[in-house]
Amino acid sequence: MCAAAPHRHHAVPANLLNTDTVSCHSRDSRAKSRRHRAHAPRRSALSPPVTPLLNAGIGLFAVVITLPALYLAFLGAVTLVARPKTPASRHRTGSLGFAILVPAHNEAELVGGTVDRLLRLRHPADRVSVHVVADNCTDDTAAVARQHGACVHERTDARRRGKGAALNWLADQVFSEIPRVDAFVVVDADSELSNDFVGVMSDHLRAGDQTIQALHLVAVSEDRPLIRIRELAFHLGNHLRPLAHTILGGSSGLHGTGMCFAADIARRYRWSESSVVEDGELFLRLVRDGHRVALATGATVRQTVPASFAGAGAQAVRWERVRFDHFVAGARLAAQGARRRNPSALFAGLSILVPPTAVLATAGGLAIVMGALVGSAALAVLGAVALVALVGYAARGAALGGMAPRVLLRILLWAPPYAIWKLYVVALAATGTGRGEWARSTRAAQL
Repeated sequence: MCAAAPHRHHAVPANLLNTDTVSCHSRDSRAKSRRHRAHAPRRSALSPPVTPLLNAGIGLFAVVITLPALYLAFLGAVTLVARPKTPASRHRTGSLGFAILVPAHNEAELVGGTVDRLLRLRHPADRVSVHVVADNCTDDTAAVARQHGACVHERTDARRRGKGAALNWLADQVFSEIPRVDAFVVVDADSELSNDFVGVMSDHLRAGDQTIQALHLVAVSEDRPLIRIRELAFHLGNHLRPLAHTILGGSSGLHGTGMCFAADIARRYRWSESSVVEDGELFLRLVRDGHRVALATGATVRQTVPASFAGAGAQAVRWERVRFDHFVAGARLAAQGARRRNPSALFAGLSILVPPTAVLATAGGLAIVMGALVGSAALAVLGAVALVALVGYAARGAALGGMAPRVLLRILLWAPPYAIWKLYVVALAATGTGRGEWARSTRAAQL
Protein backbone atom coordinates (compact mmCIF):
# COMPACT_ATOMS: atom_id res chain seq x y z
CA MET A 1 0.00 0.00 0.00
CA CYS A 2 1.11 3.16 -0.75
CA ALA A 3 1.60 5.50 2.20
CA ALA A 4 -0.78 8.42 2.36
CA ALA A 5 0.75 11.54 1.04
CA PRO A 6 1.36 14.04 3.74
CA HIS A 7 -1.05 17.01 3.81
CA ARG A 8 0.81 20.09 2.76
CA HIS A 9 -0.11 23.44 4.19
CA HIS A 10 0.61 26.27 1.79
CA ALA A 11 2.07 29.29 3.48
CA VAL A 12 -0.17 32.34 3.46
CA PRO A 13 1.63 35.64 3.03
CA ALA A 14 1.96 37.53 6.28
CA ASN A 15 0.52 40.68 4.81
CA LEU A 16 -2.70 38.81 4.06
CA LEU A 17 -2.90 37.30 7.54
CA ASN A 18 -2.41 40.73 9.18
CA THR A 19 -4.82 42.73 7.03
CA ASP A 20 -7.51 42.89 9.66
CA THR A 21 -4.97 43.69 12.34
CA VAL A 22 -3.44 46.52 10.32
CA SER A 23 -6.85 47.89 9.50
CA CYS A 24 -7.78 47.87 13.17
CA HIS A 25 -4.58 49.66 14.16
CA SER A 26 -5.08 52.22 11.40
CA ARG A 27 -8.64 52.90 12.46
CA ASP A 28 -7.54 53.26 16.09
CA SER A 29 -4.78 55.70 15.13
CA ARG A 30 -7.11 57.83 13.05
CA ALA A 31 -9.66 57.90 15.84
CA LYS A 32 -7.04 58.92 18.38
CA SER A 33 -5.79 61.62 16.01
CA ARG A 34 -9.31 62.97 15.59
CA ARG A 35 -9.85 62.96 19.36
CA HIS A 36 -6.53 64.76 19.88
CA ARG A 37 -7.43 67.42 17.34
CA ALA A 38 -10.84 67.85 18.90
CA HIS A 39 -9.36 68.55 22.33
CA ALA A 40 -6.37 70.60 21.13
CA PRO A 41 -6.74 74.41 21.42
CA ARG A 42 -7.79 75.92 18.14
CA ARG A 43 -5.45 78.55 16.62
CA SER A 44 -7.28 81.58 15.33
CA ALA A 45 -6.53 82.74 11.83
CA LEU A 46 -6.09 86.21 13.34
CA SER A 47 -3.60 85.03 15.95
CA PRO A 48 -0.44 84.02 14.13
CA PRO A 49 2.58 82.99 16.13
CA VAL A 50 4.69 85.85 17.40
CA THR A 51 7.36 86.43 14.80
CA PRO A 52 10.62 88.35 14.94
CA LEU A 53 8.95 91.02 12.81
CA LEU A 54 6.14 91.46 15.33
CA ASN A 55 8.65 91.57 18.17
CA ALA A 56 10.56 94.29 16.35
CA GLY A 57 7.33 96.24 15.84
CA ILE A 58 6.47 95.99 19.53
CA GLY A 59 9.92 97.18 20.49
CA LEU A 60 9.70 100.11 18.08
CA PHE A 61 6.29 101.07 19.45
CA ALA A 62 7.67 101.05 22.99
CA VAL A 63 10.48 103.42 22.03
CA VAL A 64 8.53 105.76 19.75
CA ILE A 65 5.17 105.95 21.55
CA THR A 66 5.13 104.52 25.08
CA LEU A 67 8.41 106.00 26.32
CA PRO A 68 7.55 109.54 25.12
CA ALA A 69 4.11 109.25 26.76
CA LEU A 70 5.71 108.18 30.04
CA TYR A 71 8.20 111.05 29.72
CA LEU A 72 5.34 113.55 29.40
CA ALA A 73 3.57 112.03 32.40
CA PHE A 74 6.84 112.34 34.33
CA LEU A 75 7.03 116.05 33.48
CA GLY A 76 3.49 116.49 34.74
CA ALA A 77 4.39 114.74 38.00
CA VAL A 78 7.43 117.00 38.43
CA THR A 79 5.19 120.08 38.48
CA LEU A 80 3.17 118.52 41.31
CA VAL A 81 6.08 118.03 43.69
CA ALA A 82 8.25 121.11 43.12
CA ARG A 83 8.13 124.77 42.17
CA PRO A 84 10.74 126.79 40.27
CA LYS A 85 12.70 129.51 41.96
CA THR A 86 11.49 132.95 40.93
CA PRO A 87 13.49 136.17 41.28
CA ALA A 88 12.44 138.41 44.12
CA SER A 89 10.52 141.53 43.22
CA ARG A 90 13.02 144.33 43.64
CA HIS A 91 12.63 148.02 44.40
CA ARG A 92 12.35 149.36 40.89
CA THR A 93 14.11 152.70 41.09
CA GLY A 94 16.37 153.44 38.19
CA SER A 95 14.13 151.32 35.98
CA LEU A 96 15.60 149.45 33.05
CA GLY A 97 14.86 150.72 29.57
CA PHE A 98 12.80 148.45 27.32
CA ALA A 99 12.12 148.54 23.60
CA ILE A 100 9.07 146.48 22.68
CA LEU A 101 9.33 145.20 19.11
CA VAL A 102 6.14 144.35 17.20
CA PRO A 103 6.63 142.73 13.79
CA ALA A 104 3.46 143.27 11.75
CA HIS A 105 2.46 142.15 8.27
CA ASN A 106 -0.98 143.43 7.22
CA GLU A 107 -2.26 143.74 10.80
CA ALA A 108 -4.24 146.98 10.52
CA GLU A 109 -7.27 145.45 12.23
CA LEU A 110 -5.41 144.45 15.39
CA VAL A 111 -2.25 146.49 15.78
CA GLY A 112 -3.97 149.59 17.19
CA GLY A 113 -5.43 147.78 20.18
CA THR A 114 -2.14 145.99 20.80
CA VAL A 115 -0.21 149.29 20.86
CA ASP A 116 -2.75 150.78 23.28
CA ARG A 117 -2.31 147.85 25.67
CA LEU A 118 1.48 147.97 25.46
CA LEU A 119 1.60 151.67 26.27
CA ARG A 120 -0.54 151.06 29.37
CA LEU A 121 1.82 148.47 30.90
CA ARG A 122 2.90 149.17 34.47
CA HIS A 123 6.37 150.70 34.02
CA PRO A 124 7.68 154.27 33.84
CA ALA A 125 6.48 155.59 30.50
CA ASP A 126 9.83 157.16 29.68
CA ARG A 127 11.53 153.76 30.05
CA VAL A 128 9.34 151.88 27.55
CA SER A 129 9.04 152.50 23.82
CA VAL A 130 6.87 150.54 21.40
CA HIS A 131 8.30 149.96 17.92
CA VAL A 132 6.17 148.52 15.12
CA VAL A 133 7.75 147.35 11.88
CA ALA A 134 5.15 147.46 9.12
CA ASP A 135 6.80 144.82 6.98
CA ASN A 136 5.91 144.63 3.29
CA CYS A 137 2.37 145.70 4.16
CA THR A 138 -0.35 146.38 1.63
CA ASP A 139 -2.85 147.76 4.16
CA ASP A 140 -2.91 150.60 6.73
CA THR A 141 -0.84 148.88 9.43
CA ALA A 142 1.72 151.72 9.59
CA ALA A 143 -0.88 154.50 9.76
CA VAL A 144 -2.94 152.76 12.44
CA ALA A 145 0.08 151.98 14.62
CA ARG A 146 1.34 155.55 14.33
CA GLN A 147 -2.08 156.95 15.20
CA HIS A 148 -2.10 154.91 18.43
CA GLY A 149 1.30 156.17 19.58
CA ALA A 150 3.86 153.62 18.38
CA CYS A 151 7.20 154.39 16.79
CA VAL A 152 6.57 153.05 13.30
CA HIS A 153 9.25 151.73 10.97
CA GLU A 154 8.12 150.89 7.44
CA ARG A 155 10.06 148.26 5.55
CA THR A 156 9.66 147.12 1.97
CA ASP A 157 12.07 144.47 0.76
CA ALA A 158 10.74 141.82 -1.60
CA ARG A 159 13.96 139.80 -1.43
CA ARG A 160 14.24 139.63 2.38
CA ARG A 161 10.77 138.68 3.48
CA GLY A 162 9.63 137.10 6.73
CA LYS A 163 9.49 137.70 10.46
CA GLY A 164 13.19 136.99 11.02
CA ALA A 165 14.29 139.56 8.44
CA ALA A 166 11.81 142.11 9.81
CA LEU A 167 13.09 141.68 13.38
CA ASN A 168 16.75 141.94 12.36
CA TRP A 169 16.06 145.15 10.46
CA LEU A 170 13.96 146.61 13.27
CA ALA A 171 16.58 145.79 15.94
CA ASP A 172 19.20 147.63 13.89
CA GLN A 173 16.91 150.67 13.66
CA VAL A 174 16.22 150.71 17.40
CA PHE A 175 19.88 150.31 18.37
CA SER A 176 20.74 153.30 16.19
CA GLU A 177 17.97 155.38 17.79
CA ILE A 178 18.33 154.20 21.42
CA PRO A 179 21.97 153.10 21.92
CA ARG A 180 21.55 152.53 25.66
CA VAL A 181 18.45 150.34 25.60
CA ASP A 182 18.70 147.61 28.26
CA ALA A 183 16.42 144.95 26.80
CA PHE A 184 14.17 144.04 23.91
CA VAL A 185 10.74 142.46 24.20
CA VAL A 186 9.30 140.76 21.11
CA VAL A 187 5.53 140.37 20.82
CA ASP A 188 3.19 139.58 17.94
CA ALA A 189 0.66 142.11 16.72
CA ASP A 190 -2.27 140.28 18.37
CA SER A 191 -0.68 139.81 21.80
CA GLU A 192 -2.16 140.68 25.20
CA LEU A 193 0.46 141.08 27.94
CA SER A 194 -0.15 140.95 31.69
CA ASN A 195 -0.05 144.41 33.25
CA ASP A 196 3.19 143.84 35.21
CA PHE A 197 4.94 142.11 32.29
CA VAL A 198 7.82 144.60 32.03
CA GLY A 199 8.32 144.66 35.80
CA VAL A 200 8.61 140.86 35.94
CA MET A 201 11.13 140.94 33.09
CA SER A 202 13.09 143.60 34.98
CA ASP A 203 13.29 141.31 38.02
CA HIS A 204 14.64 138.46 35.89
CA LEU A 205 17.21 140.68 34.19
CA ARG A 206 18.42 142.07 37.52
CA ALA A 207 18.70 138.48 38.80
CA GLY A 208 21.09 137.68 35.94
CA ASP A 209 18.78 136.10 33.35
CA GLN A 210 19.53 137.28 29.82
CA THR A 211 16.81 135.54 27.83
CA ILE A 212 13.32 135.17 29.28
CA GLN A 213 10.07 133.67 28.01
CA ALA A 214 6.68 134.59 29.49
CA LEU A 215 3.87 132.05 29.78
CA HIS A 216 2.38 131.93 26.27
CA LEU A 217 -1.32 131.10 26.53
CA VAL A 218 -4.54 131.36 24.54
CA ALA A 219 -6.85 134.35 24.81
CA VAL A 220 -10.24 132.62 24.85
CA SER A 221 -12.35 134.94 22.72
CA GLU A 222 -15.15 132.42 22.08
CA ASP A 223 -16.29 129.22 23.77
CA ARG A 224 -15.73 127.07 20.69
CA PRO A 225 -14.33 123.51 20.70
CA LEU A 226 -11.14 124.10 18.72
CA ILE A 227 -10.27 127.18 20.76
CA ARG A 228 -10.69 125.16 23.96
CA ILE A 229 -8.59 122.30 22.60
CA ARG A 230 -5.84 124.74 21.63
CA GLU A 231 -6.13 126.32 25.08
CA LEU A 232 -5.29 122.95 26.65
CA ALA A 233 -2.53 122.36 24.10
CA PHE A 234 -0.91 125.69 25.04
CA HIS A 235 -1.10 124.85 28.75
CA LEU A 236 0.68 121.57 27.99
CA GLY A 237 3.32 122.79 25.56
CA ASN A 238 3.91 126.35 26.77
CA HIS A 239 3.21 126.00 30.50
CA LEU A 240 3.60 122.48 31.88
CA ARG A 241 6.63 121.40 29.85
CA PRO A 242 8.80 124.53 30.28
CA LEU A 243 7.79 124.64 33.94
CA ALA A 244 8.99 121.06 34.47
CA HIS A 245 12.16 121.70 32.47
CA THR A 246 12.90 124.73 34.63
CA ILE A 247 12.34 122.80 37.86
CA LEU A 248 14.73 120.09 36.63
CA GLY A 249 17.44 122.65 35.86
CA GLY A 250 16.72 122.97 32.16
CA SER A 251 15.60 125.77 29.90
CA SER A 252 12.27 127.07 28.73
CA GLY A 253 11.76 127.30 25.01
CA LEU A 254 11.13 130.41 22.93
CA HIS A 255 7.54 130.61 21.76
CA GLY A 256 7.59 133.40 19.21
CA THR A 257 5.95 136.08 21.36
CA GLY A 258 6.39 137.31 24.93
CA MET A 259 10.17 136.93 24.65
CA CYS A 260 12.68 139.22 26.38
CA PHE A 261 16.36 139.56 25.46
CA ALA A 262 19.07 141.51 27.23
CA ALA A 263 20.60 144.03 24.83
CA ASP A 264 23.87 142.09 24.68
CA ILE A 265 22.06 138.94 23.52
CA ALA A 266 20.04 140.93 20.99
CA ARG A 267 23.24 142.34 19.52
CA ARG A 268 25.05 139.01 19.32
CA TYR A 269 22.26 136.77 18.02
CA ARG A 270 20.46 137.47 14.76
CA TRP A 271 17.19 135.87 13.73
CA SER A 272 17.22 133.30 10.96
CA GLU A 273 15.86 134.80 7.73
CA SER A 274 15.48 131.44 5.99
CA SER A 275 13.23 129.68 8.50
CA VAL A 276 9.53 130.05 9.31
CA VAL A 277 10.29 128.74 12.81
CA GLU A 278 12.89 131.39 13.60
CA ASP A 279 12.15 131.27 17.33
CA GLY A 280 12.87 127.53 17.52
CA GLU A 281 16.05 127.91 15.49
CA LEU A 282 17.31 130.74 17.74
CA PHE A 283 16.47 128.73 20.86
CA LEU A 284 18.58 125.78 19.70
CA ARG A 285 21.51 128.09 18.93
CA LEU A 286 21.31 129.70 22.35
CA VAL A 287 21.25 126.35 24.14
CA ARG A 288 24.14 125.01 22.06
CA ASP A 289 26.16 128.06 23.12
CA GLY A 290 25.43 127.43 26.79
CA HIS A 291 22.65 129.97 27.35
CA ARG A 292 19.52 129.21 29.33
CA VAL A 293 16.07 130.65 28.65
CA ALA A 294 14.35 131.50 31.94
CA LEU A 295 10.61 130.98 32.34
CA ALA A 296 8.80 134.01 33.77
CA THR A 297 5.79 132.42 35.45
CA GLY A 298 4.71 135.83 36.76
CA ALA A 299 4.21 137.23 33.25
CA THR A 300 1.75 136.07 30.61
CA VAL A 301 1.23 136.77 26.94
CA ARG A 302 -2.05 135.67 25.40
CA GLN A 303 -3.01 135.35 21.76
CA THR A 304 -6.20 134.66 19.89
CA VAL A 305 -6.21 131.46 17.86
CA PRO A 306 -8.31 130.43 14.85
CA ALA A 307 -11.67 128.91 15.72
CA SER A 308 -11.90 126.51 12.78
CA PHE A 309 -9.70 123.71 11.46
CA ALA A 310 -9.42 125.49 8.09
CA GLY A 311 -8.29 128.73 9.70
CA ALA A 312 -5.80 127.03 12.00
CA GLY A 313 -4.15 124.88 9.34
CA ALA A 314 -1.42 127.18 8.02
CA GLN A 315 -0.29 128.25 11.48
CA ALA A 316 -0.30 124.69 12.83
CA VAL A 317 1.73 123.36 9.88
CA ARG A 318 4.26 126.16 10.36
CA TRP A 319 4.67 125.28 14.04
CA GLU A 320 5.09 121.58 13.26
CA ARG A 321 7.88 122.40 10.83
CA VAL A 322 10.32 122.78 13.73
CA ARG A 323 10.21 119.01 14.38
CA PHE A 324 11.21 118.19 10.83
CA ASP A 325 13.56 121.09 10.09
CA HIS A 326 15.54 120.53 13.28
CA PHE A 327 15.04 116.82 14.01
CA VAL A 328 18.71 115.89 13.50
CA ALA A 329 19.86 118.92 15.49
CA GLY A 330 17.45 117.97 18.27
CA ALA A 331 18.77 114.40 18.38
CA ARG A 332 22.36 115.61 18.58
CA LEU A 333 21.48 118.12 21.28
CA ALA A 334 19.67 115.50 23.38
CA ALA A 335 22.62 113.12 23.06
CA GLN A 336 25.03 115.89 23.99
CA GLY A 337 22.91 116.82 26.99
CA ALA A 338 22.76 113.23 28.22
CA ARG A 339 26.50 112.74 27.71
CA ARG A 340 27.50 115.99 29.44
CA ARG A 341 24.69 115.94 32.01
CA ASN A 342 23.41 119.24 30.68
CA PRO A 343 19.65 119.50 31.42
CA SER A 344 19.10 122.47 29.10
CA ALA A 345 20.54 120.63 26.10
CA LEU A 346 18.82 117.36 27.00
CA PHE A 347 15.32 118.82 27.34
CA ALA A 348 15.75 121.13 24.35
CA GLY A 349 16.59 118.13 22.20
CA LEU A 350 13.75 116.04 23.59
CA SER A 351 11.27 118.83 22.94
CA ILE A 352 12.03 118.38 19.23
CA LEU A 353 12.01 114.57 19.28
CA VAL A 354 8.80 113.88 21.23
CA PRO A 355 5.84 113.46 18.83
CA PRO A 356 2.70 115.60 19.24
CA THR A 357 0.38 114.49 22.03
CA ALA A 358 -2.49 113.81 19.60
CA VAL A 359 -0.24 111.50 17.58
CA LEU A 360 0.83 109.61 20.70
CA ALA A 361 -2.77 109.19 21.84
CA THR A 362 -3.94 107.98 18.43
CA ALA A 363 -1.09 105.47 18.25
CA GLY A 364 -1.91 104.23 21.75
CA GLY A 365 -5.53 103.57 20.83
CA LEU A 366 -4.58 101.81 17.61
CA ALA A 367 -2.08 99.64 19.49
CA ILE A 368 -4.81 98.34 21.79
CA VAL A 369 -6.97 97.41 18.79
CA MET A 370 -4.10 95.82 16.86
CA GLY A 371 -2.94 93.93 19.94
CA ALA A 372 -6.39 92.35 20.23
CA LEU A 373 -6.51 91.47 16.53
CA VAL A 374 -3.11 89.79 16.34
CA GLY A 375 -3.24 88.28 19.81
CA SER A 376 -0.35 90.35 21.19
CA ALA A 377 -0.94 91.21 24.83
CA ALA A 378 2.37 93.10 24.93
CA LEU A 379 1.28 95.51 22.19
CA ALA A 380 -2.11 96.10 23.81
CA VAL A 381 -0.51 96.73 27.22
CA LEU A 382 2.00 99.19 25.75
CA GLY A 383 -0.85 101.08 24.08
CA ALA A 384 -2.87 101.15 27.30
CA VAL A 385 0.12 102.39 29.31
CA ALA A 386 0.67 105.19 26.79
CA LEU A 387 -2.98 106.27 26.97
CA VAL A 388 -3.06 106.25 30.78
CA ALA A 389 0.15 108.30 30.89
CA LEU A 390 -1.26 110.84 28.44
CA VAL A 391 -4.51 111.17 30.38
CA GLY A 392 -2.51 112.01 33.50
CA TYR A 393 -0.38 114.48 31.56
CA ALA A 394 -3.42 116.22 30.07
CA ALA A 395 -5.20 116.33 33.43
CA ARG A 396 -2.21 118.05 35.02
CA GLY A 397 -2.04 120.60 32.21
CA ALA A 398 -5.74 121.36 32.60
CA ALA A 399 -5.27 121.79 36.35
CA LEU A 400 -2.42 124.25 35.80
CA GLY A 401 -4.70 126.24 33.53
CA GLY A 402 -7.68 126.08 35.91
CA MET A 403 -9.89 124.63 33.18
CA ALA A 404 -13.42 123.71 34.27
CA PRO A 405 -14.67 120.08 34.10
CA ARG A 406 -17.37 120.95 31.55
CA VAL A 407 -14.68 122.37 29.26
CA LEU A 408 -12.66 119.17 29.58
CA LEU A 409 -15.75 117.12 28.67
CA ARG A 410 -16.19 119.14 25.47
CA ILE A 411 -12.52 118.65 24.67
CA LEU A 412 -12.90 114.90 25.15
CA LEU A 413 -15.88 114.80 22.76
CA TRP A 414 -13.96 116.73 20.12
CA ALA A 415 -10.69 114.84 20.60
CA PRO A 416 -11.22 112.32 17.72
CA PRO A 417 -11.75 114.91 14.94
CA TYR A 418 -8.93 117.01 16.40
CA ALA A 419 -6.60 113.99 16.34
CA ILE A 420 -7.45 113.31 12.69
CA TRP A 421 -6.82 116.96 11.82
CA LYS A 422 -3.53 116.92 13.74
CA LEU A 423 -2.35 113.83 11.87
CA TYR A 424 -3.14 115.62 8.63
CA VAL A 425 -1.17 118.67 9.79
CA VAL A 426 1.84 116.54 10.73
CA ALA A 427 1.68 114.78 7.36
CA LEU A 428 1.69 118.14 5.56
CA ALA A 429 4.66 119.34 7.60
CA ALA A 430 6.51 116.08 6.96
CA THR A 431 6.13 116.48 3.19
CA GLY A 432 7.57 120.00 3.19
CA THR A 433 4.45 122.14 3.45
CA GLY A 434 4.94 125.17 5.67
CA ARG A 435 8.22 126.35 4.18
CA GLY A 436 7.52 129.71 2.67
CA GLU A 437 6.67 133.31 3.26
CA TRP A 438 5.54 134.94 6.47
CA ALA A 439 1.75 134.89 6.27
CA ARG A 440 -0.67 136.21 8.86
CA SER A 441 -3.09 133.75 10.46
CA THR A 442 -6.86 133.98 10.44
CA ARG A 443 -8.07 134.93 13.91
CA ALA A 444 -11.20 133.80 15.68
CA ALA A 445 -12.90 137.15 15.33
CA GLN A 446 -12.48 137.04 11.56
CA LEU A 447 -14.30 133.73 10.98
